[in-house]
Amino acid sequence: DLAERLIEELIQIDPAYDEVHIQKANILSKRGLHKEAISALQTALKLSPDDPDVLSMLGMELLFEENFEEAKWIFMRCLQEDPEDYSSLYNLVYCFELLEKPNESISFLENFIDQNPYSEVAWHELGRQYFQIKEYSQAYRAFDYANLIDESFIGAYIEKGKVLEKLKKYNQAIVNYKITLQLDDP
Repeated sequence: DLAERLIEELIQIDPAYDEVHIQKANILSKRGLHKEAISALQTALKLSPDDPDVLSMLGMELLFEENFEEAKWIFMRCLQEDPEDYSSLYNLVYCFELLEKPNESISFLENFIDQNPYSEVAWHELGRQYFQIKEYSQAYRAFDYANLIDESFIGAYIEKGKVLEKLKKYNQAIVNYKITLQLDDP
């Protein structure tokens, strides 16, 4: 309550200071008032339109409100600002999944990879999307690229193992699972 009163006083003193609107959004979000938090973040965005932290926070508030379509566009903006913002990439793919749009997700990820070919996370997510639509050879290829970029990327080895199981290539699946055991605790 005290923090909220102080923030309101600061807004009266300097309404053009974006940080007070961001802090107001934090308080509102913690109280479960996500619509109000979104409004505060939109005000902050007007004051600093390309702030990746504000965009990311806005995307999360939209997720809380289950506005996945709008959140999707916000996370895309986050990735335009910072292609290595893997949190936004994961959240974007999550939005596509909740919207049940795997083909749109695949299209986005392929375009993203064209611009960022060494993003092992994007390759991994692409593989997950292909796996969902049972395009196992494409999924395997994507996971394999993720491991070519990062030989210690355990998630890609595990996913390759799952794909190989679906393709009934059990011995190859075991090889991938054994690699994960060498890289990390069982």
